[in-house]
Amino acid sequence: MRILLILPYDGPARGPFKRSISYAPLTLTTLAALVPAELGARVDILDEGVSSPGKYAQNRYDIVGVSGTTSASSRAYALCAFWKQRGAHTVMGGPHATLMPEEALEHADTVCVGLGESTWPQFLREYAAGQPGRVYRHIFAEGDCPMPVPRRDLLPAGTYMSMTTVLANRGCANACEFCSLTAQWGRRGLTRPLKEVVDEIRTLVDSFGKRSFIFLDPSMYSNRDYACRLFEALLPLRITWHGLATLDMADDAEFLDLAAQSGCAGILAGLETLDARTMPDINKRMNTPRRYKEQIAALQKKGIAVLGCFVLGFDNDTEEGLRSSIGEILELGLDVPRFAVLTPFPGTGLFKRLEREGRILTRDWARYDTEQVVFQPAHMTPQALQSMLQEAWKRAYSLPQIVRRTLSRPEQRLQRLAVNIGFRFNAGKLAERRQ
Repeated sequence: MRILLILPYDGPARGPFKRSISYAPLTLTTLAALVPAELGARVDILDEGVSSPGKYAQNRYDIVGVSGTTSASSRAYALCAFWKQRGAHTVMGGPHATLMPEEALEHADTVCVGLGESTWPQFLREYAAGQPGRVYRHIFAEGDCPMPVPRRDLLPAGTYMSMTTVLANRGCANACEFCSLTAQWGRRGLTRPLKEVVDEIRTLVDSFGKRSFIFLDPSMYSNRDYACRLFEALLPLRITWHGLATLDMADDAEFLDLAAQSGCAGILAGLETLDARTMPDINKRMNTPRRYKEQIAALQKKGIAVLGCFVLGFDNDTEEGLRSSIGEILELGLDVPRFAVLTPFPGTGLFKRLEREGRILTRDWARYDTEQVVFQPAHMTPQALQSMLQEAWKRAYSLPQIVRRTLSRPEQRLQRLAVNIGFRFNAGKLAERRQ
């Protein structure tokens, strides 16, 4: 049996940097690790963000699995059509297929909904027995959710940045209206057994000399007890790591100290907006905009850099208000600011509400990339909101602003400069794409 696993090209989702310094996603390598050994399958992986698909097109595959986001779904469907014509059995999974399984079934022979830990091996065994099903759904159970060690050996050498990606907690206790994660998994605890995570990291340290890691957990702070136990276990490993968290972790002195001691060098936090009225509307009550500057400073005092993400287009936003907010954001002291337009991903509470209100402008999923306006804003035209996104990036990544952020603190200056230059490049590409 020969299997090809594909992550379709999705430019905006991969960020502003060259493909050679992208971080390695875990999707394909985890799926490869889930292939039952008794099947004796040969597995190839293709991440179109970093590799050309040309050399794979000449091969014959029994099964082609495609996992993609909403904005990559059009490409995913095209890949299914391409490989179907070549006799492969096509399988779709991942975020968009989980949110829109009926649509995915119009393009793929089989759809896996939810986590692949149970659905993917079950499909493979039934395919090998000559009885592949059409839909496989992950059944959530209480307790830890084990995950195999990803097949990192299948990654092409020299393709990704040196920081190694790892996953500990796939769940998130938060329920932000616009987030597709809750729509996919609910507010379940999807933690891996702690020993499993620590053993994986220890092996990467001891056997491969890895010292820098990126945790892809949706929010390190959403399961405080689990995160604290993880940080304590990481102490003797002497690693550095970056991850995602909510900014209110800065108010928890014990958690903050433990995170810093365990090697936390930076977090990505969804600050979303400076308008406090919006937070209860989007169900993100843990955010307190008037305290952002204080919280950012508290994190930085512990040596933790902050990449703050903002979303433009909430129902309280106006052109004048956003223009003022951009200036205030630049005074918060962030190491890196990032901007996106509000995007109502299918299956989310936001999409359902805007659909009821008749405000969804298109179902062209390729435009659901957080860079294009796909709904009718409450207090401005779609074109005005698009212009505000461009203005935010342009002002934030002017050369004076980059120099100011780079010199703001002595720690990690070169890294901060490199990231800021990368986002300046992204700002220029965004303007080109909108012309």
